Amino acid sequence: MTVDQLAVASRIDSSNIRSYESGRALMSVHSLVRIAEALEVEAGALLDGVSSEMFGLERER
Repeated sequence: MTVDQLAVASRIDSSNIRSYESGRALMSVHSLVRIAEALEVEAGALLDGVSSEMFGLERER
């Protein structure tokens, strides 16, 4: 699926999807769910293996 096809299927502007993909922007939970629905996967599957360390943030104690 291309970015443009995902944009149509998820009803999210393709420029936003490109920003998410490149790490220039963080998506909302709502956008995550819409993308998962467009890809026909569970939203949690898109977060599998993701941790705060991947974002260069220190873990709060």
